Amino acid sequence: MSSPPGDRFPLLIYRQAIRRYRGPGLLLALALLGLWLPVSLDRLPWPRPPADNWLLAGGLVSLAFTILAWIGPRWAYAQARHDHLRVQTPIYRMKVSYRRILGTRPIDVGKMFPPSTLPRLQRELITPFLGRTALGVDLRGMPLSPFLLRLFFSRLLFAPDQQGLVLLVDDWMTFGRQLVSRLDAWRTANQPRSRGPGIGASAILEAEEE
Repeated sequence: MSSPPGDRFPLLIYRQAIRRYRGPGLLLALALLGLWLPVSLDRLPWPRPPADNWLLAGGLVSLAFTILAWIGPRWAYAQARHDHLRVQTPIYRMKVSYRRILGTRPIDVGKMFPPSTLPRLQRELITPFLGRTALGVDLRGMPLSPFLLRLFFSRLLFAPDQQGLVLLVDDWMTFGRQLVSRLDAWRTANQPRSRGPGIGASAILEAEEE
């Protein structure tokens, strides 16, 4: 019987990254829709129709982006499943088979990612978490190609010292226990089982003759 999935632990790096866009997205939506409304009511002479439709389209897109920025953190989490580690981002889901996992370790975020070595945007993301501990998951191989990893995942999700993941969550110890528990259960269920010596056909025939 497979073990139930563990809890979903929000990925704090993505929560921090997404929150930065809430304010600017909302301001842009209000500005575009606020300009479109008096134009649509003939209170403003510019921009004239049909150019005013671009204001409406831009305002709606900005509003949708803002809504996604509010609910997006719910879609970024790590979870120990019965046969794999799931790393979910708002736009992509990565499944890491337990066959790839070598072990786990605590990681000091500030030592793993010294702010002075990071570009400005990544430095701003990591600064609130300096001094905190993340869960490191060492791997024998990545489940995706380097191109897809760079395209869909933050660099701060990957350990620079060796091949593996850096999962920054609120309660790394509980997450680590759940992951190790399911990893051990999976290894126990999938370890090779010794087979006893079989009984050959000749032995069966000899027993019948006796």
